[in-house]
Amino acid sequence: MEDTFNTRVVLQAYPPKDVHTTSCFTIDRSQPVPDASALQLGQVLVKTEALSIDPHHRLYIDAPGESGPGEEFRYPLGQPIFGIGVGTVVASRSDSYSIGDWVRGDELPWQAYTVISDQALTKLPKTTSAPLLDHIGVLGMPAFTAYLGIVTVGRPKRGETLLVSAASGAVGQIAVQLGKVNGLRVVGVAGSDDKVEHIKHLGADAVINYKACEDYARAINQAAPEGIDIYFDNVGGEFLDAALLNLNRHARVVICGSISTYAADKSKIAGVKNLDTTIVKEVTLQSIYYQPHLGTLVEADFLEEMAQMVACGQIEFKTDERIGLESAPQALVDLFTGRNFGKLIVRL
Repeated sequence: MEDTFNTRVVLQAYPPKDVHTTSCFTIDRSQPVPDASALQLGQVLVKTEALSIDPHHRLYIDAPGESGPGEEFRYPLGQPIFGIGVGTVVASRSDSYSIGDWVRGDELPWQAYTVISDQALTKLPKTTSAPLLDHIGVLGMPAFTAYLGIVTVGRPKRGETLLVSAASGAVGQIAVQLGKVNGLRVVGVAGSDDKVEHIKHLGADAVINYKACEDYARAINQAAPEGIDIYFDNVGGEFLDAALLNLNRHARVVICGSISTYAADKSKIAGVKNLDTTIVKEVTLQSIYYQPHLGTLVEADFLEEMAQMVACGQIEFKTDERIGLESAPQALVDLFTGRNFGKLIVRL
């Protein structure tokens, strides 16, 4: 290894509600790269190659006492935060991993090198058809989440109408394309003209620029006068409330994310008001979370089907790559201020 110091992005303070800032992080180079000779049985030393920048990172840096995740999920101060990442094994005392293996970790710290248990990693296939970064993108969590939402919860029927919020994002762009693969009429939602054009390029039949409309419910009705059969919700808040007014009988609402409320002061949010409209329509609202489905037959089906769709050109995936671990804090801020375009990845 050429590196002498182990660069880390350390959380130094919890940011206030409604504030997106890089000032709560510091770049630390005070520690050496871990000594490979000090590995214990069952441990490996991983060189991080890329990190996935995801909305839950902001949710887990809320200050204690704020409404949000329990203490067991909150990132501690004075340490790097962690999340999904991919890397290369550079030293091993595990029978399961050899030097040079590609791995994915769901709790990989924001640092250049990590000593980690072999039980916390997934070995990835080294193939020219699937580059390493695909495993945090089109073959990773975002695409798997979209697959779970569309296929297992949405239960699409040809000719139905699908509405996807945050449709140019990591999960949304796959949801749009899976909708088209399954014969749906797809309405996407985004917040800029270039994102609108990209969603059209992906095959959406109509696209709403939510920043250019004053009445969300009316905009949805104009884009889908036939009503919504499946709503893939990535944003929560006011747009979810508007979507509920446009649902058809027996519609399915996939609760995937709520990025509009993750950093918000919950005492200032009005909340969803239109749930009562779903009762007589017998609407299904179901959340999805990818982690319990890892290692299951559902994931195996996803990997096989997604690889085939990518190979034959049915699915494409836009990434927004930032270079250098030092860029991670700004990437997280950009995710919440709309300055990203596609799946945010930090390449080390």
